[in-house]
Amino acid sequence: MQSALLDRLGEVVRDVAQRQIAPRFRHLAPADVIGKATAEDPTDLVTAADRAAEAELTERLPELAPGSSVVGEEAVAADPSVLERLRGSQPVWVVDPLDGTRNFAAGHGPFGTMVALVERGELLASCIYFTEGDRMFLAERGLGAFENGHRIAPRASATGVLAGTVSVRYMPEPLAAPLKARAASHHQVPGVICAAHEYTQVATGQKDYVLYYRLLPWDHAPGALMVREAGGLVRHPDGRDYAVMDGNEAMLLAPDEGTWQRARADLFG
Repeated sequence: MQSALLDRLGEVVRDVAQRQIAPRFRHLAPADVIGKATAEDPTDLVTAADRAAEAELTERLPELAPGSSVVGEEAVAADPSVLERLRGSQPVWVVDPLDGTRNFAAGHGPFGTMVALVERGELLASCIYFTEGDRMFLAERGLGAFENGHRIAPRASATGVLAGTVSVRYMPEPLAAPLKARAASHHQVPGVICAAHEYTQVATGQKDYVLYYRLLPWDHAPGALMVREAGGLVRHPDGRDYAVMDGNEAMLLAPDEGTWQRARADLFG
């Protein structure tokens, strides 16, 4: 059974997404899409939906956890020092108001809203919500992961050819080239530029693994707890568990231990 915290978290995220994101889908004016280029990602962008959703979540989420603050993707883009809140002792909500912004701006999915509650580096609760299909994923440390109120059951290890995604977009070429070659023995599922979608695919056993490199907290903290509470693993190739403030490095997620070990051996030897 979901806790009262998860119920309230889901209610807030659904309400904000349905009012700030859903009505803007395929109804963005040219002025609603703004370039947000960085040296790492010169094609990055933000929309009016991202900003409106983050602003409301920043106002409402602290009501769910006394003393909490918010680290939002767009707030960090405007002021990188906001990220330092995650190094403090108080609970912090990590927010990606609209994951898959490029897809949303282009008028197609997938895209979703992701939120995680973090305290002293520990992932406590998370939510991933898709307005398309009204799909709600919630997780709480030690209490499991849920899809639309139903507990996600652990999956048995994969026995056939692995099906996964190696996301090399931000990887240095000396790392990316051998990984692409080794991944050729698997069925490679093209990435969709939406971590929310890929994490829930792994959590529900629809995909055997995903390998990431760029580890921005809002892209990975919500999904990491979701996968773990569904019985999966989110680790670096050397076996270290993912941590919220990890820098850019290879990270592999899979829905069960056996599949994680197979994927790790195939990809890294």
